[in-house]
Amino acid sequence: MARGKAHPALLALCFCCVATAVTAAPMGGIPRADGSVLVGDILYSAAQWQSLLARNLNSKERLWPKNNGVVKIPYKISNPDLNVTLLKLGFSAWESETCVQFPKASGKDKEYLDISIGDGCYSLVGYIKNDVTTVSISGEACDLKGVTHELGHSMGLEHEQSRSDRDDHITVIWDNIMPGDEIQFVKENTINFGVPYDYSSLMQYQAGAGAKDGMRAMLTKDARFQEIIGNTEGISHMNLLLVNTMYNCIGDWLAACSKKSEPCKNFGYTKKDCSCACPLGTSGKNCENLDMSYNDALVKKIAPIYSI
Repeated sequence: MARGKAHPALLALCFCCVATAVTAAPMGGIPRADGSVLVGDILYSAAQWQSLLARNLNSKERLWPKNNGVVKIPYKISNPDLNVTLLKLGFSAWESETCVQFPKASGKDKEYLDISIGDGCYSLVGYIKNDVTTVSISGEACDLKGVTHELGHSMGLEHEQSRSDRDDHITVIWDNIMPGDEIQFVKENTINFGVPYDYSSLMQYQAGAGAKDGMRAMLTKDARFQEIIGNTEGISHMNLLLVNTMYNCIGDWLAACSKKSEPCKNFGYTKKDCSCACPLGTSGKNCENLDMSYNDALVKKIAPIYSI
């Protein structure tokens, strides 16, 4: 999680001049003894790292199994000093709005979250067959937002700025990025399930994260969001829409609610209680009224000084 001093390579948001972008980025990362590689707040297993180098990572391959409409992601805590209260708040934030649950792992579980106090705030991404998904909860960045962010990674979410469509929404300033941190900004062949890019995403880095001192690593194509990205609180509507779509929570809820098709419009979706979860900018029982664009509504709520 790139917040404040979350990692030595991740710097706070700054407002100095930027350099000209270049067309390619070298690879980086911190190799570890077990063959894994730590890149910012994402820990890649040895196999994942090789797949990343080959650009073969696939979102669907990292989804946890689902049974009877529930995605169970077991966990074990390997350090008794870990802040369990904070961790459970992070669990609850996702459980309350998705079909994902985080039960304690049993002796029969081969795949689970191995949660510890490591050397930072980071996580492997998603499910790994016949292996554990390492999550480290340590450091000042691991507040509730940081923990919830890392749990997002453990569920299979990538950083927003790594999405396949990110070039339509942000510009990466490669010359401003600290040596070794370039891979944090490599665009991946993500499966976005029709969910639009979200400047307010929990998984979006701050503009200065990974940048050299006093610089920005990213510029938003919509200038109103330049000082907003990475600084919003909590899970966004689009984060929930993505998780509930990729795990087909919505399909199961529609069936349970005896609905043959999705009644919720404008990127709204049917929740487990059969009501519509409506994004900002919409109104009506089924989100049928588009009062303003999602981005305009975000700006009006978060930074009204920039509102149109």
